[in-house]
Amino acid sequence: ARPPHGVLQEGRVMGARPLSTAWAELIGRQKWDVFLTLTFNRRYSSPSHSIIPEKPDKDFRRLIQFFNEQLYGVRWMRRTPHKGVVWVRSQEAHGDGVLHYHACLRSPSTPIPDSLIRAAREWWKCRFGSARSEAPRSQIDVIAYLIKGVGRWGNTEMELSNNFPKIE
Repeated sequence: ARPPHGVLQEGRVMGARPLSTAWAELIGRQKWDVFLTLTFNRRYSSPSHSIIPEKPDKDFRRLIQFFNEQLYGVRWMRRTPHKGVVWVRSQEAHGDGVLHYHACLRSPSTPIPDSLIRAAREWWKCRFGSARSEAPRSQIDVIAYLIKGVGRWGNTEMELSNNFPKIE
């Protein structure tokens, strides 16, 4: 009998490949405008080198707010039927415990301009840590990088925006 998904057996997580394949299929349905790598300063680490999870999540959502305000204006929630930028995010920790995110973003109504991608990178660097932002050269490569840690025991967490398109 096969062990249930997620069970650790002989040093491996069983069922990891189907999980990463499912994520790839889900997020591969979108054409992404931006690929981000966001790393937090050490000030977000507790003395045990673990990250306090609420603060980085709020900081990431502030970045999404920045994108939405730049694209759609201050009252973007009321003015846009699609409720702003769509995103997917993976959360990983470096070996020293410092948290970083990889994320893909897209605007449902207009492409995200390069000038905004650069501005978002600088906005992040001034507030939270290091950042890399770019328009994806290859959708397949970006998706593969985003899900690279999925299925590794306790290594990567994935999250979708609330307005991520539903599967029909």
